[in-house]
Amino acid sequence: MAGSDDRGLRGGPLGACPNCDVMIPSANLLIRYESEGDWPRLFAECPDCEDPVHPE
Repeated sequence: MAGSDDRGLRGGPLGACPNCDVMIPSANLLIRYESEGDWPRLFAECPDCEDPVHPE
């Protein structure tokens, strides 16, 4: 795993939805993949707007 960002691996929230600013729980993780940069990229379903997003 690249970098030190372990969002989704410790049971805490993945981050906030960029569309509606609701916190996304780790249970809503759809896919996690490595990318260039400091941390893995995540797609998760927002529990409020139900869109697949990159949590911030």
